[in-house]
Amino acid sequence: MICIKRMVFTMVFFSNFVFANYSIYEGTIDKYKVEFYFDAFYKDDINIIYIDNKTYEPKQLNSTNKYQNDKSIIFNIPETNFSTSSIDTIVIKNIDFDEDSTIIFNKTLECESKLYGTFKLNKKFDYDFKTHVNAVDHNLKLENNVEFNNVEIIQRESTKDYYFKTIISKKKGEFLQVVGINIYRKKDGSLFQTINNLKDFGFLSFTSINTDRDANFDGKDNDFYISKTTESLNERNIIDAYYSYDKKQDKFVYLNLTGRFIAFDSEKKTAEKVKYCPKDYFNHVILTDLYQYTDKKKYTLSNSECKFEKKSEDNNKLLFTRQCNNEERKFCINASELLIDDYFD
Repeated sequence: MICIKRMVFTMVFFSNFVFANYSIYEGTIDKYKVEFYFDAFYKDDINIIYIDNKTYEPKQLNSTNKYQNDKSIIFNIPETNFSTSSIDTIVIKNIDFDEDSTIIFNKTLECESKLYGTFKLNKKFDYDFKTHVNAVDHNLKLENNVEFNNVEIIQRESTKDYYFKTIISKKKGEFLQVVGINIYRKKDGSLFQTINNLKDFGFLSFTSINTDRDANFDGKDNDFYISKTTESLNERNIIDAYYSYDKKQDKFVYLNLTGRFIAFDSEKKTAEKVKYCPKDYFNHVILTDLYQYTDKKKYTLSNSECKFEKKSEDNNKLLFTRQCNNEERKFCINASELLIDDYFD
């Protein structure tokens, strides 16, 4: 069976990763510690990931779009992510907004649970892009002195046995970067593994990590991929690096597979990666690499093909295709997958 990975990053569930405010709150509901992670900007654009130390199951709260006295906001805690059935209703009573409807995060949030009554959330961290981004400059070079290191941000998706928090840092004048991943056990919330020294992974809110691929073909829910993108408004430029749990080593390992357009074949245990390398609008080099999953729990390159395409300037019709020469192959090998769509903006 072939599973094709064609990921186009859309903002259905979250604010633009550049223009958003991120805050972390902690509190106690009944006897359980709770964490609320906010990705929010405008009044009607508030996204919350919730986790407690009862189930250790990250959940995206479902907004009811209902307000009380123009301040109190009502959310439902779903039974599972995106389900219509709810296990509780949370009212956040004192969220404030500026005149332009952008959100203001107070130090303490007064809340009420339908099941457990009133509780408070205390702010542990916040970063407000609104006050730090030069929105006039489309290259978004930050003009600020804000910096911090190793802040954990929950990820919405998880596996059967583990959940994830990205470790983010920020240097002066730069964007948030994912520098590592903390992997936690769901059975007790204990830290299972830390993956360090990630490079060039721009922060993608609660969707930096996804778990919808069985990349090692074992039929178990024990895989994830982390996405990276450019520091631009072009949200389509995303490539993914794949990891799986290795029982023998008792840890998650990198599978030696990173790419943007990947088709998995579970019968052959292969991954076909297609890399598009525009030389300009009408001349493209396309490199197709076939990777075989091996007994060493890694992907190895088994075949590589390269072709050159030329299209007409008037109607973008394909004029001809041929095998690449050595110069064109080297060009595509060295080209950045993160910059492909810059030719089409």
